[in-house]
Amino acid sequence: MILVTGAGGFVGSYLLKRLSAAGQPVRTLVRSRSDFERIRSASVAVCRLELTDAISLHAALEGVEQVVHLAGTFRELGRGTFDVVHQNGTRRLLQAAKGANVKHVIYISTLGAAPDRIYPYVRSKWLAEGEVRGSGLPFTILRPSLLFGEGDRFLTPLTRLLRKSPYAFIPGYEKLRCQPLWVGDLVSCLMRTLGSGVGKGEVIPLAGPEQITYEGVIDLLQKRLESSRPKIRLPISLAASLTLLLERLLREPPLTSGILDIWRLGAITDRHAVRKAYGFTPMPLSEGIRYLLSSDESPARRRGSRERATTPDRTPER
Repeated sequence: MILVTGAGGFVGSYLLKRLSAAGQPVRTLVRSRSDFERIRSASVAVCRLELTDAISLHAALEGVEQVVHLAGTFRELGRGTFDVVHQNGTRRLLQAAKGANVKHVIYISTLGAAPDRIYPYVRSKWLAEGEVRGSGLPFTILRPSLLFGEGDRFLTPLTRLLRKSPYAFIPGYEKLRCQPLWVGDLVSCLMRTLGSGVGKGEVIPLAGPEQITYEGVIDLLQKRLESSRPKIRLPISLAASLTLLLERLLREPPLTSGILDIWRLGAITDRHAVRKAYGFTPMPLSEGIRYLLSSDESPARRRGSRERATTPDRTPER
């Protein structure tokens, strides 16, 4: 039995489809009614609870051999700070997992996780990694870069903003860089780790083959949208303040403080990191944008034949 936390989120929805297609017995943890409604059609057992609910958490872990810990947040709301959600939530989960004799925990961290107080999001992921390492349980820590795909927290809101705004806003005067990874490729890595134990005991950086600036992403989107909105650069301090304000005002802000932290830190690694660890080349962002903004098909549908030809276990998402 595999337990997936944060199953109602972006990565979780992709992973559940893949696990369901593979016939894997899965149990999920979700926090909200909306998350429950989003995944209840999947062939999985759903437990709706908070990671602070120790009794229900122990019950949910009964018979579980592997845990995929996806639960997290890109924005701080109320008492749900980065440290509370990432470090404290991970600690409680691992304590329960140890009591249930779980054989393997896979934690999804972030590329660049470090004890740097300038970037609260990446620092909280580092603290959560420390909980995993110190748990005494067999583990794999995956550090993906910024993820993109249908329904993401990156390209989707940015595209929406570009369509509505007369300007293209660029945070910072320096060139913010990142190495985005397609969510389907992260799920392929997860499936291999679950199936064969690839990377057990390791901390593995994962990123796409293209390193790109924030402005470069804007340029790719504008080209695809056939628009040429004038660019306005904002001081990084102002961009951070506006991001915090929009997080409190909007249900789906165009940028979150967690994602801005990733850009400011510069989530960059070896361009061949995924190939070295898992034996396949991930989708470039430029290709992903082309498919994501197409009206007739998604990245997975167009890439299905190529995936089956190069990596047999990488099946289409749809």
